[in-house]
Amino acid sequence: MANICETNIYIGGQTLPRSDFENYSTTLFDEWYEFVATATNLADFSLSLDVEEGSIKASGKIVATLGVLYFGIGQYGSFISGLQTIHSQVVAAGNFLGNRAKLPFSTHKSQFKIRNNGQSLSQLRYLFRKVEQGKMSAEEAMIQSKIIFGDELDEAPEFKKALQKSLKETKLQPEQESFEFKGTDGELLETPEKVKRERGTPAPQQPLPPPDQYRVEIWRESRKSKRNYRVVDIKS
Repeated sequence: MANICETNIYIGGQTLPRSDFENYSTTLFDEWYEFVATATNLADFSLSLDVEEGSIKASGKIVATLGVLYFGIGQYGSFISGLQTIHSQVVAAGNFLGNRAKLPFSTHKSQFKIRNNGQSLSQLRYLFRKVEQGKMSAEEAMIQSKIIFGDELDEAPEFKKALQKSLKETKLQPEQESFEFKGTDGELLETPEKVKRERGTPAPQQPLPPPDQYRVEIWRESRKSKRNYRVVDIKS
């Protein structure tokens, strides 16, 4: 199974009564599941969502087999085109999760942070960019792909063959002085600009969030499996 999207969310200064928190977590998971099921071209997938109480912290993952990815990618013509499309779909699913998570707490006092990572799909796109720039050969990219997917790459011969063929057919593109691409963690990377810092009063340090008390863990092992749910006491 390949981790194709991981979303980490922090909502500072927000707490809920336990029953409300559990309902918030399960509702969030169900809405996220419906979005992934309808907005991505994945025939099957596994979802997991952990939500911790205190200042609210949530971590969601989308996982799929390479066989499912091969089928989904194949719906869009070329391998790279399908890869980019599926990547965009799962990143959109991560953004949806973040937006829904903060919705009940949309006040100016909320501290909201989200890190949305494309994981293995972002890493593959990065390899294609390196081959495109002439900084890596197709053979080297396949070695890196093996590191990304492990033994599952050999267990999905159709995916492996299509990936290898696409890498070999990747045309060299002239490198520009400034370009944007999706990094290995799925975030937008840009050529940094030098910024002159002005001296001033240091920003006050933010107080540490209160200790977590419990965590709601929710998951579906497959698209058609039932929702699993448990609450773990993590209070120190």
